[in-house]
Amino acid sequence: MAAAGPEDLAAIAAGGARPVSGKTPSAGPKFAKSGTVWQVITPEVVLRNTVTDADGETANLTFQVYTTNADGTPKAEVDLDGTGPNGVLVSPYVASGGTAKVTVAYGILKPGVLYAFRTSAYDGSLYETTWSPWANFKITPM
Repeated sequence: MAAAGPEDLAAIAAGGARPVSGKTPSAGPKFAKSGTVWQVITPEVVLRNTVTDADGETANLTFQVYTTNADGTPKAEVDLDGTGPNGVLVSPYVASGGTAKVTVAYGILKPGVLYAFRTSAYDGSLYETTWSPWANFKITPM
């Protein structure tokens, strides 16, 4: 899927507030960490993060996943939606302060591989100008 939608520059001129991704993205299910890595117990991964908008508008999140180098730093973007390089997933809109989430389809991500993901917010008019912190996760089926 492409970006969440077009940016409305008139909203900036009118003093609109940009939405903001949360600072604690998480992956599951199980939504539990071992050290700094989220441990996912199924090959169908749920990625989530909070999103806020100072205007109180609903917002969504764009989720971007990368494979990582041995040290956990991002290496190569994963095509999450099958459209080719840089394929991202976009969550449904949620209320300001809510948790946005997406499910990565079975087979896109591989067990035992360390991945990193981040999010960026969009409220229907304005984009966040930065990304959330990276969060690492690994699929380790039980």
